[in-house]
Amino acid sequence: MVDAAASASLQQLQRSILVAIARGEPLHVVARNMCEEAERIAPAAICTILTVDMQGRLHTLAAPSLPLHYQESIDGSSIGPAVGSCGTAAWRGEAVEVSDIATDPLWNDYRDALPSALKACWSSPIRARDGRVIGTFAFYYRTRRGPAELERMLVEQ
Repeated sequence: MVDAAASASLQQLQRSILVAIARGEPLHVVARNMCEEAERIAPAAICTILTVDMQGRLHTLAAPSLPLHYQESIDGSSIGPAVGSCGTAAWRGEAVEVSDIATDPLWNDYRDALPSALKACWSSPIRARDGRVIGTFAFYYRTRRGPAELERMLVEQ
């Protein structure tokens, strides 16, 4: 069960996102702020938001704590059935939990580019109103594990 303070933080995150959207903040600014706030609420997670273009390629929208060289290696990658956590989540249209990147076959072609400190990743698709997957929201972890209850609630919010 998530405590009252965590619940209040989730509600504050939701409010701040709505205010930023209402003010007309650019999407990349809203996404960066969302990732930074998610990382503050869940400090064991590294947050990323990727977009999927019309050709099915991934692009980093926000990843404030992910090394730039890794962001650059993601940019332009095609989604598919074994494209790490995010590319696979976008391909399948469902969340993908990888609790051990070192042994999971979804990461076979991507392990070398990934910083060695990152051990696990959970990625969820972001859908447009018409149902198309237009992006992914992911948490990377420095330990081998799946998402905690608080992190699941963050994604739901």
